[in-house]
Amino acid sequence: MTYHYAYDAEIKAFRIRFAGRVDMEEILRSDREIIHEPEWAASRRILTHLDFDADLSALTLQQYLKVAMPYMDATREIRGKGTREAWVIPARWNSPIIQVWEQLPHKDEHHAFAVFDTEVEALDWLLRPGRDGG
Repeated sequence: MTYHYAYDAEIKAFRIRFAGRVDMEEILRSDREIIHEPEWAASRRILTHLDFDADLSALTLQQYLKVAMPYMDATREIRGKGTREAWVIPARWNSPIIQVWEQLPHKDEHHAFAVFDTEVEALDWLLRPGRDGG
């Protein structure tokens, strides 16, 4: 497992950290675990940190479209309205493939998603109320 997560009661959000080689299967597995946690319904927020040396080379646009989007459709009900996910990526060379997800049309129908350089920026966006009050 290249990730670990925990619920942070202070910010009412899940914190997850990815290290090493990260693939789509692992990202979706971690998401599936988080959205089934008891705290999920009252939170609907994920703050994702990518370690400086994390390897995202296994991620492709095809996987986003053929694997991730169907997964997001299938989990829409449990995910719920107002879900937000912020990724903090300290190594700029590692962010383009994640920024592809950020730019995909219709992804905000599942949950709002954004990429940031720092945790301060990510938390500012993540914890602000959404359009639907979430």
